[in-house]
Amino acid sequence: MGNFDFLAIPYLIDLTIAASAILINLFAQNLGATPFQLGLLGFSWGIVYSFASFISGRLADRGPRRLFLIFGLSIYGAVIIGYSFSGSVRDLIMLNLLSGLGSAFFWPVFETFLHEEADPGGTNRRMGFFNLGWTMGIISGSAVGGYLMAFGPRSVFRFLGGLIFLTLSYLSLRLRGCPAKVTSVGEEDMRKKVSLPDLRGRLKFLYVAWIANFVLFFSGAATSNMFPKVARVEGIPDGIIGVLLSLINVGQGITFFILSRTSIWHYRMTPIFAFEGVSLVGMLLLGFGGERSTYAFGMLLQGLGRGMTYASSLLYVLSATESKGANAGVHEMLVGSAFTLGPLLAGLVAQKIALKAAFHLASIVILLGWIAQASIILKFRGETSRP
Repeated sequence: MGNFDFLAIPYLIDLTIAASAILINLFAQNLGATPFQLGLLGFSWGIVYSFASFISGRLADRGPRRLFLIFGLSIYGAVIIGYSFSGSVRDLIMLNLLSGLGSAFFWPVFETFLHEEADPGGTNRRMGFFNLGWTMGIISGSAVGGYLMAFGPRSVFRFLGGLIFLTLSYLSLRLRGCPAKVTSVGEEDMRKKVSLPDLRGRLKFLYVAWIANFVLFFSGAATSNMFPKVARVEGIPDGIIGVLLSLINVGQGITFFILSRTSIWHYRMTPIFAFEGVSLVGMLLLGFGGERSTYAFGMLLQGLGRGMTYASSLLYVLSATESKGANAGVHEMLVGSAFTLGPLLAGLVAQKIALKAAFHLASIVILLGWIAQASIILKFRGETSRP
């Protein structure tokens, strides 16, 4: 596959995912969903995605990757069309379970194509196209998702399902001739081709990046699920809700673009911790702000931070060890876990305490992530210093 494929395919998939996510949320509210049920929508998708990603990533190391991708997108496309026939919040929740399964057999497997042993130096370039593609897809989908409600959610779901199947047809053609399973080289060959720290050093960065990515996706999932409810209570129109949420991904895309132009951030801790702090400021603005401009700035800061942690996690997944598929599975499992726990816990505290308590919870989780990351660094440092 070429650079265009790594840009266009994730763009189309995530455009559909982002637009349908907002449609499902608003459609569920029209069907009478409570804040807790809105949380269950994210939980039902995330719980299946988490477990299935762990399995699909390990399977990708053995192949056949093309069949896994076709399987995943076929399920996802059918589910999107299935939403159009839903008559209750329960239907939406059950379909989200299948949506998580289909997504899990796409993303971790697709990510293994980003790293090629014949061209390891091109990983950063391919990552750049991939990250910009899926981010622009989410930006586009989030921006139009609220406005699409005017055309009727059932009709839009059928259109989006058709778009998924068209993308699947194109992907199937482009995958012909690609290796069935992940190719790998030995530790020495890996370090000869690209300048890397030793294995222990790479694992330290991988584990820290995984935690950073988890906590920022947790906060993002809490925001995406609860902000529409907060905004509607404050009288913000549905279209504006989608635009505000899209700013998370605008910030993320800005970070991705900058990171794709340089490798100065590779295997450095300071950028990870600093950008987590940027996202923390964004969450605090959502929790204590009340103006649309404040919400907009808070969303943008969240995205700037998440761009760094996601790119770091993906880079170390592809370069830390030979088990790229398994690592990609864990990477996506953590993202799925964040989408599981974020909406669920955010929905609980919003219903039991106050709507904006969901944003305060997300801020606390980021702080706890810093503590966990510092513990990992100290653990590796202590083991290294032993005689």
